[in-house]
Amino acid sequence: MAKVVFLQDIAYEYFGIMYISAFLKKHGHSCDVVIEYADKDWLNEVVTKSPDFIAFSVLSGSYKWALEKAQLLKKTVNKPIVFGGIHVFHNPEATLQNPVVDIVCTGEGEYPMKELCDSIDKGFIDYTINGFLFKLPDGKYKINPPSKLIENLDSLPFADRSIYYKYKFISGFDTIPILGARGCPFSCAYCFNTSAKKLFGGLGTYVRERSPENILAEIENCIKHNPQKKYIHFVEDHFGNNRKLTLSILRGLSELQQGKLFWSGAIRIESLNNEEYVKELSKTNPEFIEIAIECGDEKYRNEVLKRTVKNYEILNATDLTKKYGVKLKTLNMIALPGESFGQALKTLDLNIRIRPKISSCFIYQPFPGTELQKYAIENKLIDETVINDIGLSFYDRYWKKNIEFNRIANLQRVFSMIVKFPVLKKPLVAIARNNWKKSVFLIFALYFTWYLAFSFRLSPSQISFLIKRWLRSKVSKKKN
Repeated sequence: MAKVVFLQDIAYEYFGIMYISAFLKKHGHSCDVVIEYADKDWLNEVVTKSPDFIAFSVLSGSYKWALEKAQLLKKTVNKPIVFGGIHVFHNPEATLQNPVVDIVCTGEGEYPMKELCDSIDKGFIDYTINGFLFKLPDGKYKINPPSKLIENLDSLPFADRSIYYKYKFISGFDTIPILGARGCPFSCAYCFNTSAKKLFGGLGTYVRERSPENILAEIENCIKHNPQKKYIHFVEDHFGNNRKLTLSILRGLSELQQGKLFWSGAIRIESLNNEEYVKELSKTNPEFIEIAIECGDEKYRNEVLKRTVKNYEILNATDLTKKYGVKLKTLNMIALPGESFGQALKTLDLNIRIRPKISSCFIYQPFPGTELQKYAIENKLIDETVINDIGLSFYDRYWKKNIEFNRIANLQRVFSMIVKFPVLKKPLVAIARNNWKKSVFLIFALYFTWYLAFSFRLSPSQISFLIKRWLRSKVSKKKN
């Protein structure tokens, strides 16, 4: 039986890891996860588990962190280190060039990791497994073809949540995240899906959906083992766009737990512009429907972000949700490449017009492999130093040499407060425009604490845990 241990920094359930764990366990292997910020002695935790492989599922914001931890693990454990995940998909050979990385997974990891564990059980590493790049003992590289995409998602075992539920921060959360599909049919310029479709071209169907029966069976299984859970959150990129499939799932969900389960998920505007659909959604216990506005400047949204939706369509859809009593959460980005303070205010004003229950506003992050990052670099619309220093936070980023950018970053800090209380627009916008950073940071800290308690229903201890983790990351960054 081979043992794989994943190390990660975020106290959150990664679906890639949970599916790999379930698949490995189904085939007689062992898998576990260690979260650095949740384990005081994380290094000892990894060592005592005696892994055959140490793995990282890498986001762009955690890439540098992963390399640092891998270097320490190499000195301490000296076991093969595997890197995979979204960031790695776009930079596989560059990732393998790092001295601490031995194996790079270039796609979905279930079958490649299973074959890797099978080979180590036989006493060797099989360097011919598809879906991997290997660093050979002589230092040369073995680059194998990518593995096929998994066509039938129902064939996979349910995500293994047990590896995360040992952490009270996660097990105590009252929401169950569900991944009902893989891939996305849309091609937004800021999203990795556009380039991922090219990377995985010819390897199978990119957009795949689980059946309603399979999804409902997983939810029932989760509730059986965790009856205190009250909310289901659908996390896939295009939840709700297949109206027939979505209603089938949600109607089945509304019958579970005597109708006491609530759900949330992001649905595109184009799918919500249908009154009968919204009416039926309102009957299935929605907690929130999330809609991605991204940018209030219609021309910029259509031409640069490649989100072909009009402002009147957004307003029509949101008016329908209000008509049927469905609460809304909006998702927005500002500090976009080339965006002015006035354009950012358009996003703010559109949200004030909509009046969602909650509005989330993030500072744009130039993720590698996306069309928007390339556009920003080519037109010199971004501080290029940030490209190699993307963090996990969607909030922390200023540009020392660009006053306009910093004003927009300030606006992000007070954005949600203004949407919640429009009467505060004039003074808070003035504070942002005048670059009073300490004031906007304090306002943001107060609002975000409320947001975590209200939207995510986090307890004081869970919020305290997040604050401590954030402070530790700040101290660690300064040391580096």
